[in-house]
Amino acid sequence: VKAGACRALDVASKLDECGHFLCEERWVGVTFPAPFGRAPEPDEAYIKELDSKTGASLKLTILNKHGRIWTMVAGGGASVVYADTISDLGFSGELANYGEYSGAPSEAFTYEYAKTVLKLMT
Repeated sequence: VKAGACRALDVASKLDECGHFLCEERWVGVTFPAPFGRAPEPDEAYIKELDSKTGASLKLTILNKHGRIWTMVAGGGASVVYADTISDLGFSGELANYGEYSGAPSEAFTYEYAKTVLKLMT
């Protein structure tokens, strides 16, 4: 602070996909790397496409397509707790996916998300 004025000496910013939805017109050319360093499966890409069309959050990562435990949890915090608990109980090798839907997605988006997870399960 000098002469009653405050000057920023350093600035840090965080970009995320939710922010990209909100600032799409200003963030031209911003891309985000694929999770786990691999190309997305078609169903993951479909959910990511849906996610880009809503202010809500729709996430799906296939961890083990042969796994027997599939989750469909509402809320980002809850999805982490469920995945951690499944792993803590010794079933991490059976966890098929990590996913969540939150932020009040519309009925149509929720239906498409559920339909995709159920398709993967069967």
